[in-house]
Amino acid sequence: MTGEEYLINEIKKYSCICYYPSSGPDLSNLDYFGSGRKLFGERIGDVQPVYDKLTPVASPGNDPDLFIHTDINFYQEFSAGKDLVPENCGMHGSFKVVEFRELPVIEAPNRICANFDFSGQCFEYKLRLWGSQKIVTLIYCLCENEAFMARVLLSGLIKVSYIWSRNWNGGQTYGTWLVNVLDRLQTQKVYTDWLCVPGSRGEPRNRAVEEKYPELMAADKVKLVRNNDLHWIDEGAHGWVEEFDVVSC
Repeated sequence: MTGEEYLINEIKKYSCICYYPSSGPDLSNLDYFGSGRKLFGERIGDVQPVYDKLTPVASPGNDPDLFIHTDINFYQEFSAGKDLVPENCGMHGSFKVVEFRELPVIEAPNRICANFDFSGQCFEYKLRLWGSQKIVTLIYCLCENEAFMARVLLSGLIKVSYIWSRNWNGGQTYGTWLVNVLDRLQTQKVYTDWLCVPGSRGEPRNRAVEEKYPELMAADKVKLVRNNDLHWIDEGAHGWVEEFDVVSC
């Protein structure tokens, strides 16, 4: 069984997925959903909950039970297991690593960037967030976002309810291509800051993605509609993260 096949089988065990491409070490999406969807100011305020014992955090029943993060780097941070430092990763509430393991490797995942010794390595964390009794899973994969999308999520016909995209302003590629796959992922909502809204900027055209991952560059079939009633979910370098509904064109 390949690393991709193993991941597909594991991911399909979960009911609600939040995917964060180009996440770096940021765990702000875990902070938001783990807090019961508290807004940014409520999570960083002077009054913090007491964590001396586990107390249920009120949250909707459709919150993610699996968070998937991808990036081409940050091996040291996420190979740390129980030594992961959440305070350096955008977490404001309590954070407890219950279990940690290494998953099978995705072989030579990168087509645009170089492949390094750690490329394709994947780590799984079982976590308690914000004093909740519920255990959630974080899978962190060291690979191109495009590779994970094409070889795991789309290949496995996996439903991804939520996309979290923050500060993805480009390097080798740009997150504008995400809008092209939201219909195939059956995505319901996208959480992003104003400069990184998928599909909102016609250029640059992601020519490297067009060449290496043409399956990601189909015409988009959805549009993103901002939720005007919900603001300042999180603070990013490009503004406030807000919620967008995915609506068919």
